[in-house]
Amino acid sequence: MTNLSDIRSSLEAFRKAGTIDASSYASILTKLNNTEVEFQSIQKEALAYKENLDKLLGEKLILEQEKHSLAAQVTKLSNEKAELESRISILQKSRPVISSSNLVNSFASSLAEMDKGLKKVQSGPKYLVSSMNVTLKTNIALEGEELRFQMPKADDIISPENLSTIEFSLKAVPEKSDITSYKEVPDLVGLSKEEAENKLLEAGFKAGEVLEKESNILQGIVIGQLPSGSSLAEPGAVVDLIISKILSVKVPNFSGLGLEAAKTLIEKSRLRLEGIKEKPSDKTPGTVLAQSLTPGSEVEVNSAIVLTVSVTILTVPNLLGLELESAKQVIEKSGLQLGNVKEQLSREKLGIVLTQSLKPGLEVEENSKIDLVVSAGRTGVVIEKPLNNSPEITFKVSGETSASVHAASQVKTSAEPQVRTHAELLTKPVPDLIGMPLEKAVSLLGAQGVKVGNISEAISKAAAGTVISQNPTAGSAVNLSVPVNIKVSKQAPETQLRTSTISRPKL
Repeated sequence: MTNLSDIRSSLEAFRKAGTIDASSYASILTKLNNTEVEFQSIQKEALAYKENLDKLLGEKLILEQEKHSLAAQVTKLSNEKAELESRISILQKSRPVISSSNLVNSFASSLAEMDKGLKKVQSGPKYLVSSMNVTLKTNIALEGEELRFQMPKADDIISPENLSTIEFSLKAVPEKSDITSYKEVPDLVGLSKEEAENKLLEAGFKAGEVLEKESNILQGIVIGQLPSGSSLAEPGAVVDLIISKILSVKVPNFSGLGLEAAKTLIEKSRLRLEGIKEKPSDKTPGTVLAQSLTPGSEVEVNSAIVLTVSVTILTVPNLLGLELESAKQVIEKSGLQLGNVKEQLSREKLGIVLTQSLKPGLEVEENSKIDLVVSAGRTGVVIEKPLNNSPEITFKVSGETSASVHAASQVKTSAEPQVRTHAELLTKPVPDLIGMPLEKAVSLLGAQGVKVGNISEAISKAAAGTVISQNPTAGSAVNLSVPVNIKVSKQAPETQLRTSTISRPKL
């Protein structure tokens, strides 16, 4: 309102000074009064809105307080519900009820299983489980005239004070041993380990633990046994052997074995695999080709041995002159892997392979990496004078500066040169690739300096991977910058005839 008063004062001053006429003064004064009325109306509405906002904020605060209170009540009720559900779960658990006879029989069976388990021990002293003392915490219930034992589960929560304590003992009745079925243990002393094991099997016994002991007797000879020779033992009993310590072993012949089979044999032969060398070969990958220890020779136990195994051999294709994408396809089909790709300024078309890290035709292992250097684009054009008796004049244009243009114009005035790209100066006939395998066709183009373009596939009766068409055609004279697109055959997908579509001819 202060601003409106200032405007009124200024307007009155303008009127008194005669700056504005009476009609303009009256018009402005009327508009000013209307503006003042509107402003007062807006102020009233704003005040009413503010009062409503304060009221709503108060109501929101009350609702949030009620919300927090209700959330606390919900949490409390949820905890009470969980506690009640836990108590109900405990009360609803079904507990097994066992009769007196079943209870004792269960422990008697357990006692027998323990004794049987001890008899399975193949060596060492023999033991016998003859008695068991049992203390149980259980609920006792009387059904008719028989006691019933209610056994709590492992996760059952029952206060120990609510359970009864039951104590009893079980003792096995000793059985008289029947030695009529026993067999005489053969005398194994003086035999080799292998001979002793075979003799035990023939006599109906099993070889148990084999211990080695320092001795003056030849290595690997049995110098003791348990049970001793000529003693009696149950059929199938285990006989432990003591042999003179083995100091040297005979080296087996590992040639021709697979790597895993050779490793197993090395372990059994008491040798130690020191390392594995790889050698290109036409044999199955992983086949042992050579060994560091001579087959049949005597070496110390745990001697180190190195095996040489075969690996797949691949021939490096000629990638020179190919576009990068085509080179990638050839590398993948050749069983190799693409390594690093670097760019180098060149007169060749952008992306053309200039050099390769592995020489074409070189034999390498499968998945060997091959690095490529490809063209980063042309650096300029070559201006050559037509052939005549005058000395040849050449000039390389590398930019559009005034100096270079001036130099070029001077050459043209004096020698009338023709401006051609370097690639346009060389043309060659396209070789006939039809019927060749893809790799051979690519190598042939690379050898002749002709670039390979797109390589596509089409279904054909020709062998898979055979060139069935080319563009440009064979014999066409093309610029060396023009790539040759190749299409190779692929096998047609197998189709199955539906029996519903085949009708038997009527006879």
